[in-house]
Amino acid sequence: MLRVHHRDGAEWRTEEGLAAAATAAAARDRESAWIEAIAPDATEQELLRGACGLPSDWIAAALEPEHPPRLVEREGLLFAIAHAPNPGLEVATRKVSLILGPRLLVSIVRLPMPLLDPLHEVLRANPAWYLAAPERIVHAVLHHLADIFEERIDESIDLAEELEDGALDREKGVLRRLHHLRRRTAAFARVLRSQRDVCQALARGGHPLLSREIEPYLRDVADHMLRIYDLLEAVRDGILAARDGHLTAMNHELNVTMRTLTAVATMLLPLSLIAAIYGMNFEHLPLSRSPWGLPVLLGVMVAVAFAVWRWLHRQHWL
Repeated sequence: MLRVHHRDGAEWRTEEGLAAAATAAAARDRESAWIEAIAPDATEQELLRGACGLPSDWIAAALEPEHPPRLVEREGLLFAIAHAPNPGLEVATRKVSLILGPRLLVSIVRLPMPLLDPLHEVLRANPAWYLAAPERIVHAVLHHLADIFEERIDESIDLAEELEDGALDREKGVLRRLHHLRRRTAAFARVLRSQRDVCQALARGGHPLLSREIEPYLRDVADHMLRIYDLLEAVRDGILAARDGHLTAMNHELNVTMRTLTAVATMLLPLSLIAAIYGMNFEHLPLSRSPWGLPVLLGVMVAVAFAVWRWLHRQHWL
């Protein structure tokens, strides 16, 4: 599906279809427009190559299932791929491909992307600013994706703190959730590292499609990406703290178990000694032939066991 955004006087106007995209491409010398290509089919891809003059390899790269963030300049065009994290706790990210030309911006996504819906509302509120130059929409998209990343990483920090508390309480499934969070953080780090470089390259300016007016805004996005990448350290620290807490709780529980078993064995040791002595094959043992021998012997064993238990209890072993 092709969706075209352009300015009709002071109003934001949105049209859909091949005809609207072809009209916007033909009129790009006179007015700015933003063409959204959402899962474009073969006919729509051909229009992007022909009427809009987009390179075929860029369109193919935009429609690949996975592609790291990148920035390419060629033939007076600028091609950037940026990512945004999926909602919830999913590991994967979604990518947005932006192709900037003179007075025309084309964005390509493989599937509908609800993450961009709040951005549309912001852009429609000020069409005179954003549709005056497509580079401003590029900045708005990158800034919006950075905000989404920051929200997801803040959620990860909160989750790491929650898992740390759960690890100390020996909750079930903590290790599995820690492993999932670690994988998600590693995936974010790989994407953010490349996306940070893309934003820094744009912030340096020097491209004829990026005016000096937009450079401070792009530098702000680059600084934002640096801060977000630094926030990942807090997530990693939280994961390590939760893992250490889990291991500490396990070791404490194991120590308590071993101490209890040791205390029980200590109580049984004198009883085993008494039973072993009276199990020897000697004829003359005290109380061996007395009818009161067994009750007395059992009483002694109970008294010894109680004395050992009392001593262990005072030593806080039981």
